[in-house]
Amino acid sequence: MLPSNLKGYDMHFNIVTDTAGSKVGELANELRNYLIPRVHNTYANVDVTILVGFRCLPKSYKRRSFIRYIKKDNCLAIDISVELEDYIKMYKIEQRYHLGNIFIEYLRKALIKRTFEGLDNEEFIDNIIKWGKEISIKMDCGQIKVENWFRDEIDWSSDLDK
Repeated sequence: MLPSNLKGYDMHFNIVTDTAGSKVGELANELRNYLIPRVHNTYANVDVTILVGFRCLPKSYKRRSFIRYIKKDNCLAIDISVELEDYIKMYKIEQRYHLGNIFIEYLRKALIKRTFEGLDNEEFIDNIIKWGKEISIKMDCGQIKVENWFRDEIDWSSDLDK
């Protein structure tokens, strides 16, 4: 069953989390809040569900990332697991950098094997990257920074936990 905020669209896109003790939940919210309306507006005519899960759990859980297509629901599930022990040592900007790169890597892997009528996979990925780079963050000094997501390297000039 789809969350109520996804009803009324042909394209269903959502990001969910299962995290403990890191900034992964906050970072997923940044992406979710910015990407969902843009994906739904741009791809309203595409009949597919893409669900992305970010998990930051203890290594002892032995949780592994996976990609699964559920044909009967026309649903592409991308479940990304990262280890809590690694992420609690990182500043938020480092977590954003690594999580963003992993997200795009898994999105590419998931879409390389699938085609959906009306969805240009490369354009979709390019749009996700473009929209992610538009997300602004207010620094402690009052400056507004963009291009915080999907960078080639960490921007150490940013506030570390913004």
